[in-house]
Amino acid sequence: MAEIHTYSVTEMNRLIKNLVESSGRVTNVQVRGEISNFKRYPSGHCYFSLKDSTGVLKCVMFRRQASHLLQDPVNGDTVVAVGSIGIYERDGVYQLYTDLLIAEGTGNLMQAYENLKNKLAAEGLFSEQRKKKLPEHPQTVGIITSPAGAAVRDVITVSRRRDPGVQLLLYPVQVQGKAAAGEIAKAIRFMNRHRLADVLIVGRGGGSMEDLWAFNEEIVVRAIAASEIPLISSVGHETDFTLSDFAADKRAATPSQAAELAVADTGQYRRQIERERQKLEKAVLRMLQERTRLYQKAAASRMLQDPLRIIDRAEERLDRTMEKLRRSLPVRIENREFRLQQAIKVLKRPDRILEKAEQRFTAVQKAFYNQASFPEGYETQYRETWRRGNERIRELLRNKEQKLALQAAGLQAVSPLNVLARGYSVTLNEQGELLKSVSAARWGEEICTRLNDGKIYSVIQQIERQDDDGR
Repeated sequence: MAEIHTYSVTEMNRLIKNLVESSGRVTNVQVRGEISNFKRYPSGHCYFSLKDSTGVLKCVMFRRQASHLLQDPVNGDTVVAVGSIGIYERDGVYQLYTDLLIAEGTGNLMQAYENLKNKLAAEGLFSEQRKKKLPEHPQTVGIITSPAGAAVRDVITVSRRRDPGVQLLLYPVQVQGKAAAGEIAKAIRFMNRHRLADVLIVGRGGGSMEDLWAFNEEIVVRAIAASEIPLISSVGHETDFTLSDFAADKRAATPSQAAELAVADTGQYRRQIERERQKLEKAVLRMLQERTRLYQKAAASRMLQDPLRIIDRAEERLDRTMEKLRRSLPVRIENREFRLQQAIKVLKRPDRILEKAEQRFTAVQKAFYNQASFPEGYETQYRETWRRGNERIRELLRNKEQKLALQAAGLQAVSPLNVLARGYSVTLNEQGELLKSVSAARWGEEICTRLNDGKIYSVIQQIERQDDDGR
C-alpha cells in the first residue's frame, strides 16, 4: 500500500496557491462590491475589502498600481476591481491582487448615512445649543458597550487611574449586528429613566463601516439626543465618525479619551493639595523660626533680664524734669510778671502809641508837601495816592489798636497776678523752690509767701498733714 504524504501548513498553502494560480480561471477577473476598511499605508500599498449583502473579499493594491488612482476611494463606494486572485501563503488566505479600481458611485450604506444625517440635522438633533455640559466630578459613570470588547477595559483602566473612588456601572449590549441598535437605545433610555449615572459613555472599538453601523441607526441617534444624562460618544477610531457622535453632548476619539473626559483626575487635585500643604508647612516653619528668633532676642535683652532698670531710668528722668521745673518756674513767673507790667503800662496810655504813629505820619506828610513841584501830569495822581495812603494808615492803626486790646485782655485773664488778687498766694522755700506739699517743708525753715501786693517772710513753727479723707 502506498505511503500517505503528510503536508506541512506551508506546503499545503503553497499547493493551494499553485492550483489556484495555475488554473487560469481567476486571473484578470472583475469583481463588483462596496469598499470597506480602505487604508493606504506609508509604504504606498492599499488594503481594503469588497463586500456585498452576503460576502466579503479581501483585496490588496500595491504601490505601483495605487499610484494611478486619482483619489483614494471612500468606504461605501461601489467599485469594480480588476485583478487576480492569489493566496497569501503565510496566513493561508486568498485575496484579490487589484490592478485597477473603477468607481460606480456612492455605496448604499454611505447614501443611507448621508440621507439620515441631513434629516436629523434639519430637525436640530445635532445643534450645539441643545448639548449639555459634562459634570466636573461625577460619582457614577454609566458605560453602555460590549462587556467582551477592549473598549470597556480601556474605560475601566483609565477611570480607575484618574479617580479610584468613582463608581462604574456597565450596561452590557451588542455593538454590532441586527439587534445591536435596539439594545443600545434601550440601555440609554433605561439609564435615564432610573437616573443610574451622572454621565454616560456609549461606544465601542474600531471596525469597518458595517461593524459600526448600529451607531448610525436612527433609533440610537434619537435616544442619544433625548438623553437627560450628559452623554459621551466614543465609536471606532479617531477617523471614524458616526451619527451618534454628532448627537452626543461630547465626542471622544477613543474609549480611553472618553474616560478622560468623563472622570476628573483626582491625582491632579491630590498633587495640588500636596503642593499647598508643603507651602503651608514651610510658611508655618518660617513663622516659628522668626518667633523663636524674636523670643531669643528678647530673652537676651538686658531690659527683660533687669526690668527694674526701666523704672529706675524713668524715675531718673522724672527727677531731672522736676528739678528743671523747680529752677525755671520762679524765673518764668518773674518774666511773665515783668511783661505783664509792661503791657499794663502800655494799656494805661494807649494814646502814646497813636501819638508816635501820628508823629511819624505828620513827618512824612510834611516831607511830601515840601516838594517844590510835581512832575507834569502826575500831581492829581500823587494827591489821590496820598489820600488813599492816609486812609489805609488810619485803618491799620485802628486794626492794631483792636488787636492790642484783645491781646492785653488775654494776658490779663491768664496773669498769675489776677490769681493772687483773688486771695491766693504762692509759697517758696529758702532755695526759691515752689512748695507744693507739706512733705517738702521742714520745721524752722524760712519761707516766702507771695501775695498780690507784696511778700511775707516767715519761719515754719508747725506742720500739719491732711489725711485722704480731708481731716
